[in-house]
This record gives sequence, C-alpha cells and structure tokens, in this order.
Amino acid sequence: MADSKPVRLTLVAATWCPHCHPLSIEPTHRLAKLLGVPARILDIDMPSQEDEADRLVREFGTWDDDYVIPQVFLEWSDGSAQPVLVAHRGSPTSVTRAMWEQLFVDPGQLLARGSGSSARR
Repeated sequence: MADSKPVRLTLVAATWCPHCHPLSIEPTHRLAKLLGVPARILDIDMPSQEDEADRLVREFGTWDDDYVIPQVFLEWSDGSAQPVLVAHRGSPTSVTRAMWEQLFVDPGQLLARGSGSSARR
C-alpha cells in the first residue's frame, strides 16, 4: 500500500441524474487534473460500462440493487479504490454541489492513505 499511487478518478453516473449531469462532470475532470490522474466517466445505463460501474460500487462504494449516484472513486495502482464522494439519496442538488466544494478545500487530503476511507480488493 505504501508504494501505491493514484491512477484514475472515476465518476459513476447516469445522464438522466441531475446530481451527475451536468453537476458532477466538470468537477470530476477538475479534481482529476489537480490530482494528476485521468478522469473516467462510467454511465450505468450503457451496457458496455454498467458492469465496471457496478463492480466499483459493489467492491468499494455504497452498494444496493438501486445504488445512489453519483459515486466518485480515486483508484490506486494496488487495485484498491477510495470512495471520495457518494451522493445522499433524495437530497437536493445543492447538497451534492456542497460535497464537491468541500473536496476542493483540500484535494491533497485524498492522497493521504490510511485515513480509513480507502478499501482494498
């Protein structure tokens, strides 16, 4: 884990979700740039992306059969992923926007492993 490096920031989303599109698209790309990793958007309604989105949420996020979106993960070179944003079911978009704003207060904190927020495969 000590040698692990961040490799990608992934947003699990859907085009019909106002918390995802457009609210989370630009911040995902901006945060990825700040962290020095590529951004990836997985649309849960696209069959070619659904399995990978489900896997990330099942293994590292907040899973149920109708899981909440958006969920954002910082993926690491050791195969682990750290959930960095999980929307609150039924909340107004202002809550998700505030969650994004909080991430930008100190994005470097996401690179500090061992804070209890990372998960291992």
